[in-house]
Amino acid sequence: MHYYMCNESKSDTDMIEELEGRIGRLQAEVRSATKTVEVGIDKLKAIKGEFRAIAKELERATAKREAKGEEQEEMRDTIEILEDELETKRAKIAFLDRYEEEVKKAEEYSKQLIYLQAEFENYKRRAEKDKRAFADYLLQSFVTGLLPIKDHLELAVEHAKGNDKSENLLKGVEMTVKQFKDFLEGEGLDEIKAEGEIFDPFRHEVVSKEVSKTQPENTVIAVTRKGYLLRDKVIRPAMVKIAIHKAGGKKSDKKT
Repeated sequence: MHYYMCNESKSDTDMIEELEGRIGRLQAEVRSATKTVEVGIDKLKAIKGEFRAIAKELERATAKREAKGEEQEEMRDTIEILEDELETKRAKIAFLDRYEEEVKKAEEYSKQLIYLQAEFENYKRRAEKDKRAFADYLLQSFVTGLLPIKDHLELAVEHAKGNDKSENLLKGVEMTVKQFKDFLEGEGLDEIKAEGEIFDPFRHEVVSKEVSKTQPENTVIAVTRKGYLLRDKVIRPAMVKIAIHKAGGKKSDKKT
C-alpha cells in the first residue's frame, strides 16, 4: 500500500514536471516570435524611409522627362540605379510574406500558454484533492480495522473490574486502552455521542427499543456498540437502544 502511494506521488510529480516543461517551451516560443515581429517592425521602418528616398528620386526624374541630350542620359542612369535599389529593397522585405504568419503564430502560442497555465493550475488542485482523498481513505481503512481491537480491550477491562484477582491485569489493560485511545484521537478519531441523545439516523443504528415512561421518545437509553467519527466523517455508527412510549401495534380506528 505504501509502495502504491509512492508510485502515485511519483506519477503526479512526473506529470507536473512535464507540464512545467511544456509551459517553459511555449514561453520561449512566444518570446522568440515576439522578437521576430519586433525586428520585422524595425526593418519595415528603415525600408519605409528608403522607399521614400526612391520615390523622391523618381519625382525628380519625372520632372526632367522633357529634357534632352545629356540630361536624358543622366536620367536613364538614375532610373537604372533606382530600379536596382528597388530590387534590393524587394529582397529585403521578402520576410513580409511571413510577417502575418509569425504574428498569428505568436498569438496562438500566447493563447496556448494561457490555456495550459490554467489547465496546469486545475490539474495541481485536482491532484492535491485526490491525494488528500486517497490518504483519508487509507487512514479510514486503517482505523476501522483497529476498532474491533479497541472494543475487545475495553470489554476486557469491564470483565476484569469484576474480578478481584485481576488488579494488575486491569491496570495494564487500562493503560493499553488509554494509549490506544490517545493514538486514534491524534489521527482524528472521535466517539459519537449517543447515550441521552435524540436518535440520529445518520450517526446511530437502532438494535432494540424499550418502552419507557421516564425518557423522551426516541432518546438513546443504552449503547451496545460505540460509534466513531474520523475527521467528522461517520466510519461506524453507534448501535443503540432507544426509548419508546408504546409497544408496537396498530391503533384502533373504532368510532365512539
